[in-house]
Amino acid sequence: MQPPNRLDRRASAPRVPGVSITRARRWLVVACLVAVLPLGWRIQEVAAELQREQRATSLYSEGLTLYRRGRAPEAAHRFRQAIVLAPLAAEVYGDLAEAEVRQGNIDAAVHAYRRLLAIYPYTYFASLYRQLGFIELRAGRDADARADLEQAIALDPKDWHAHYLLGHAYRRLGDTDAARAAWRRVLSIRPDYQPARNQIHQLDD
Repeated sequence: MQPPNRLDRRASAPRVPGVSITRARRWLVVACLVAVLPLGWRIQEVAAELQREQRATSLYSEGLTLYRRGRAPEAAHRFRQAIVLAPLAAEVYGDLAEAEVRQGNIDAAVHAYRRLLAIYPYTYFASLYRQLGFIELRAGRDADARADLEQAIALDPKDWHAHYLLGHAYRRLGDTDAARAAWRRVLSIRPDYQPARNQIHQLDD
């Protein structure tokens, strides 16, 4: 492309009164730098985020290794550190809950699942309520388990495992009719699931 002649420059770029061409060019350079700076900051932010994710992954991996070795308190500590760095890492909350259950810290385990439910209120809802109910059953919190398992079934009526666990909650609370109905519902979804059939036979004996 041919450079414009002097007449073209004067016609296309009239001088601003009181502002020299040199000063105007300096302002233009400054404006360009100001426009580029946020991009540089953004790159730095992305790099920092990647470092956080890598550190969180490393902590999570360490926690899993510790958990498998029976070192639940240390594993829970690693999981909590990972969550601080990556609070949306869903799988870490579940493993944290299991590490807390192994130590007998039921309140902490329930809290971990409640936090996860607050973060992911859609896709994971039903299965998380089922897992929460299972933890509460293991801890003997039968009324809480019933409430959470009923919520799981309301969200996913075909979750046969939630129906099965709910049957146990009902039986422990003395509602044998509801327990029988829950286990029959399991068999309507999974006719081959023998444990549900066994529970019904025990009620009928």
